[in-house]
Amino acid sequence: MKRGLIMLRIRGKEINAKTLAKMIDISYVHPEGKLDDIRGLVDTCIKYDVNACCVNPNYLEYIVAELKGTDVKPDVVIDYPFGTATTPVKCAQIEEMLKKGAVLIDPVIEFGAVKNGDAKKVTQEVKDCVAACQGHETRFIIEVTYLTPEEVVMACNCVAEGGGDYVKSSTGRVGGPDMKIIKLMADTLKGSNTGIKLAGTGRFWTTVVALGCVAAGVDLIGTRAGDQIINELPLFEGIFKNIEIF
Repeated sequence: MKRGLIMLRIRGKEINAKTLAKMIDISYVHPEGKLDDIRGLVDTCIKYDVNACCVNPNYLEYIVAELKGTDVKPDVVIDYPFGTATTPVKCAQIEEMLKKGAVLIDPVIEFGAVKNGDAKKVTQEVKDCVAACQGHETRFIIEVTYLTPEEVVMACNCVAEGGGDYVKSSTGRVGGPDMKIIKLMADTLKGSNTGIKLAGTGRFWTTVVALGCVAAGVDLIGTRAGDQIINELPLFEGIFKNIEIF
């Protein structure tokens, strides 16, 4: 590392505005959202060249058209926010969303099956949804706020065993995880092929919080505050120079 060079390196990856943006999915999944809200979402996603733009199914076709020619991926939630549909219904929705241009798929798992301790059912649902995704990246929402620590471990293991690409912590409708749960998820998934997408923290994200979560093992961040996080990064770099977190 050259003397005087400002650099942040976390878990072996250099963190700058560009690389951090590609770890962020900016979402708008409020059911009352208007087209103007989605238009603003798309504009922000393109401006900051984030990883993905995430919406409910009713606005997917709009963002697919608007994101064409950019490097921002269209992302859609499935059976949001309760996850209570049957697996065949979830799979049918996934297939429809793929036809409409979705690149990333965020299905909500059946929380009730987790609460019942039915790991077999949860794992099979994940497997079926993964198959329906036809190779597209999956992020399974487990809604940690509803779960005990033991159930969080179970849900993470079910997603990993079922072949999900990421475990997503929350829908955002009932809050998000604290650092203890983030560490628990990271410890549970360590050594697996399944990453962690952290979501559910709303607009009170800060760059310090985001980078702390990355250091704890988070791979992707789903938030409405992506612009704030990216804009604050140069200031953070100037305060904390030449930091490397393994």
